Amino acid sequence: MTVTLDIPKEIEAQFTAAAQARGMPLSDYVRDFIVEHCQEVADDLRTAQERLADPQPGITSNQLRKNLGLDS
Repeated sequence: MTVTLDIPKEIEAQFTAAAQARGMPLSDYVRDFIVEHCQEVADDLRTAQERLADPQPGITSNQLRKNLGLDS
């Protein structure tokens, strides 16, 4: 699939510099960036859905501090 993006010049410059630093074409870098971001979002959504399906009881801030070893 071919997509044309109109992005701010500053972002384009950052993408271009990152692609050049990695020795890859800009189009490949942008594609990989988008795919990776979409996978991260999908993973976050899946985690949120799992947590909503199996809610755990909350804890107080005092219990959290104790669990973290911040209170004696």
